[in-house]
Amino acid sequence: MIRKLFHTDRGWIIGIAVVGALFVVLNTSLVGVTGMRIDLTEDRLFTVSDGTRNIVNRIKEPIKLELYFSQTLLKQVAIYGNYAERVRDVVNEIAAVSNDNITVTQFDPEPFSETEDEAVTAGLKGVPLDASGEKVYFGLAARIGDTTVAVPFFQPEREAFLEYDLSKLLYTAANPKKPVVGVISTLPLFGEFAPRSGKKTQWPIIDVLEETFEVRSIIDAAEEVNGELDVLFLAHPANLTSDELYAIDQYLMSGGKALIMTDPHNEMARASLVAGRPMALTSNFNKLTANWGVTVAEKKVLGDMKTARLVNAGKDGATQAAPYLLWMSLRQDNINDSDAVTRGVTAINVASAGVVQVAEDATVTVEPLMQTTEVSQVFDTELIGITETNVMGFLDNFKPGGKKLTLAARISGHAVSAFPDGPPKNPRPEKSAPVKADAKKKEAVATAKSLKDLSLEPATMPDSEPTKPKAVKPVGVEPKKKAQPHIAKSTQPLNVVLIADTDMLHQRFWIRIQDFFGQQVMSPFANNGDLIVNALDNLSGSNDLISLRSRGTAQRPFTMVKTMRANADQLYRKKEQDLVQRLGEAEKRIDTLQEKTSSGPTGGEIKVTEEQRKAFDAEMKILQTDLLAVRKELRNVQLDLRRDIEKLNGVLQFVNIGLVPIAVAIIAMILGLVRSRRRNAALGGMTS
Repeated sequence: MIRKLFHTDRGWIIGIAVVGALFVVLNTSLVGVTGMRIDLTEDRLFTVSDGTRNIVNRIKEPIKLELYFSQTLLKQVAIYGNYAERVRDVVNEIAAVSNDNITVTQFDPEPFSETEDEAVTAGLKGVPLDASGEKVYFGLAARIGDTTVAVPFFQPEREAFLEYDLSKLLYTAANPKKPVVGVISTLPLFGEFAPRSGKKTQWPIIDVLEETFEVRSIIDAAEEVNGELDVLFLAHPANLTSDELYAIDQYLMSGGKALIMTDPHNEMARASLVAGRPMALTSNFNKLTANWGVTVAEKKVLGDMKTARLVNAGKDGATQAAPYLLWMSLRQDNINDSDAVTRGVTAINVASAGVVQVAEDATVTVEPLMQTTEVSQVFDTELIGITETNVMGFLDNFKPGGKKLTLAARISGHAVSAFPDGPPKNPRPEKSAPVKADAKKKEAVATAKSLKDLSLEPATMPDSEPTKPKAVKPVGVEPKKKAQPHIAKSTQPLNVVLIADTDMLHQRFWIRIQDFFGQQVMSPFANNGDLIVNALDNLSGSNDLISLRSRGTAQRPFTMVKTMRANADQLYRKKEQDLVQRLGEAEKRIDTLQEKTSSGPTGGEIKVTEEQRKAFDAEMKILQTDLLAVRKELRNVQLDLRRDIEKLNGVLQFVNIGLVPIAVAIIAMILGLVRSRRRNAALGGMTS
């Protein structure tokens, strides 16, 4: 009967229409109910990758996955409902390949319920939606034995890395021990002695790293760089001996991962001369990386007009705000959003950064992570000056090159050792003596003064104690380590992140430290710390986990939709910025009035007349009314933006699920009619 039906033109058209209708029904109902779909994407983005399968298969203990999603969030922000379905689908797909080793349970943590308590205990983060304080949850907990780890809150912005985040969760749950990070640095990361406080404090970046990793300070790389390290962190590695370089080389050749940060001109090194603790001004790792075809240009720094930070600079006896080309504030346009290391990083501050160069015959793959804009230039470090920060000199000599320049990159692929003949045969030389502080202290004082004149420099530089000489191990006390066989070529692909700046590690470039009831509270104003944590976190994972990072790069977004979303966002964001500015001005004015009515400029009480107080009260009332109005308008703007985005998502769903199949059916019907007319015309010609 079906065959007979399709023999007629009308039947053929009806059949096409039925197929199209079935397609719509299947898309709208079957997929929504069961999650079943056919993955037709080029890179199979909606299919569990081999990397995830390998991670899951290596986990022998049963895993309980608990998905917490507040239905209140769905009711108020529809976009999270769509994303929750996406998360649930991927979680179920991962569970399906686990041979029943993974079970999935979903919960709705209502306020003040036992389920909410369990979510908080598991490590989820509640987010308040309004002033009521009621929190909503959207996260995942993984339980293996007595170990519980969690994704605190799923952010739709990280959808491209959803599988990576879920696989990382499983990997961490199965391997609860903190990854070991070995740090080699000539920077005083682990402590500076401050005479004023009498304390020796480490840099905040170390405090941040210790929350996630077991951090070890490596004194002798030749002895301590080994397979016990999950990742090696080299921060300004100056004056390394040939034995130490060889140990690092072999570590990398054997599959070790590393974050390498070098600097053609370290700003903190200049300032440290004042405290009598000279540090190496420059560092590079070219002795090893040049063999791969990658180098950081020596005595060259980057300057960028578009990303330059404003500082106070003097010219012709006058002080003015001017862009300091070497101090760059990198934003999203300068940061590779497709790599897991830099994904979600929106603001990075660097100073006197170097340029990463790649040779034409490079044996490795180099993927840029951070770049300048096209309005940038490479400068000689000599132009920086010793006793004065030459802000205006860089502006006078600025000639943009018209192309983006790389200052951070991921290096991957196989490479050969920088020691083709095996370990160095000469006895290990002594490290070069540090620069004498007395010889340059006078100049350094002027340097520090010039740095203080810049708007971003703190009022005081950290004091520190002279470096203590390294203790010499007695000969014959410890048995000599058995020599390991030389590795001439990498046994596994390299996985190295190279950043040509180390000043970004110092607190003045990314956090403010405030005293809060006797406690030191860090308030980041840039993502410098996040970038370092991301890099070490990614590098310390398994090769299977690392392979997942690129799965988010192959997405093919709708360009028109992206533009529509960006235009709408820009429109509302401008309104939002204006309102926020008005809000800030009103709050500032209120604070000023309160100060005027409470104390004088010297802190003592001032007398105000009754008329003045009435005027102050009247102005205060007007400002507070305006403040409430601005806040209400701001909430409305944010609500309108959210509604417009949700409306756009609804239109897209209709187009994808319904309109496209209908359009296909209509085209098929038109083709059928054309076919029918042609056949009828042919038959008419034959009869005539």
